[in-house]
Amino acid sequence: MENKNLDIALLVLRIGLAAVFLLFGFHKLASPSQTTAEIQLLLNFLGLGAAAAINFYMGLTEVAVGLGLAFGVKTRWVGFLAALLTASFLGSFLAKYGISTNPDLYRDVGLTAIGIAVALLGGGKYSLDNRKKE
Repeated sequence: MENKNLDIALLVLRIGLAAVFLLFGFHKLASPSQTTAEIQLLLNFLGLGAAAAINFYMGLTEVAVGLGLAFGVKTRWVGFLAALLTASFLGSFLAKYGISTNPDLYRDVGLTAIGIAVALLGGGKYSLDNRKKE
């Protein structure tokens, strides 16, 4: 990638998406009762133990995705995983509650698009992936 603006744009996209995943992941790990309850609301067939386990592993996964994006490690793969996670979050909310006018619900559309862009374009010049090429 020779275009400096593209490399800066990829860095901004990666850092922005990383911040979201790190915040959500740390929140799941630091305040598990709230997010465990939300998981139980979405997946009402799960018991408390299963919802707590899902919450814990989702928190770890989100932190790992956030770190991968922030540092640009395995960026295409991590971008794909980020897109898959945000699309599945959106899908689970839509399946449970249906189409809504709540704008908070649709932030995942933008986050999914960012994940797809990162998966397609890679980490750019300012990533650890790029340092491996040099």
